[in-house]
Amino acid sequence: MPYRVVAFSEQELDMAALGFKPDTIGFAGTELIRPADPTIFLTAAAAGYTDRTDDIITANTLLCADWRNDDDSAALEQVRNELQFLADASYDLRWNLPS
Repeated sequence: MPYRVVAFSEQELDMAALGFKPDTIGFAGTELIRPADPTIFLTAAAAGYTDRTDDIITANTLLCADWRNDDDSAALEQVRNELQFLADASYDLRWNLPS
């Protein structure tokens, strides 16, 4: 069961209106990030995503976060490894390379 959710948004959201309450930084179960670099939304739109951001840019953004614990780092490393595996498998399938 996830204990933490991170959401990206292009606009400020009224989190209280959505039923969330403020908590001490570092202990919150939900985090809203408004990236300074809009690339994360532009690449998602270019890929045709309307309900999520680009997986690789999202993983990289989270890996570069200022605050995270060992569990976060391990989970993000697992996501990064899975994305790398999928990219490699896709390349191999595209060019009919043996595994």
